[in-house]
Amino acid sequence: MSSLLKVEGLSKAFGRVVTADGLNFEIHAGQITSIIGPNGAGKSTLINILSGTLAADAGRVFLEGRDITRLPTHRRVRLGLCRSFQVVNVFPDLTVFENIQIPVLGIVRKAHHVFRSLRRERGVTERVMEVLGQLKLVGRAHDLASELSHGDQRLLEIGIALAVKPKLLFLDEPTAGMNPVERVETLETIRRLSATGRTTFVIVEHDMDIVFSLSDRVMVLHRGEIICDGTAEEVKNDKQTRECYLGEEVIE
Repeated sequence: MSSLLKVEGLSKAFGRVVTADGLNFEIHAGQITSIIGPNGAGKSTLINILSGTLAADAGRVFLEGRDITRLPTHRRVRLGLCRSFQVVNVFPDLTVFENIQIPVLGIVRKAHHVFRSLRRERGVTERVMEVLGQLKLVGRAHDLASELSHGDQRLLEIGIALAVKPKLLFLDEPTAGMNPVERVETLETIRRLSATGRTTFVIVEHDMDIVFSLSDRVMVLHRGEIICDGTAEEVKNDKQTRECYLGEEVIE
């Protein structure tokens, strides 16, 4: 299995609070990886560092063998590394179609012509509709994003990231605020998208049902350290993980 992302000695501290303590790991192409751990473990900080929105104190990050440690976020996006956020981050006053159209135009370097006649941008339109089809949102293409349910807005946000054809996509709590039906639908969407082999997903998630049913691999963070890294079953049965995060009831 090929290494898509490699992290070496990654460290970050805010005063005396250490959120990444010399982390070393690899993310493999085609494998759904979940990152779990208690609040304050360093999960979101890790994603912020890897996506370029936060600088590490030490360490290096490689994407497909290329050192991206000092690259800004937009350069990482162009190389294929993208992320979503905990809070819904869509354009509420634009249509669903326009929300996807903007990043698509961006990757073909036409973002300054966002609202030119779509008849002149056939390839862009086809790409937008392809993404909406992957998310089953074609029927909502001309609705305002603000009119979507919370669950569909979260899917739209994933679509904005998918629009630039990422090789690696970090999803930060993608099911936050969803009802049970929406969570299941989102899980199935991620599984279906992963199966295409086009994008590798890394997920930060608190819903253990989703984590254990979706993930090929689970990494457990605690106080900036990886205390367990393995399959769902291995993590469920890891004593230190149960003590620090899961609790005994998880394996009942």
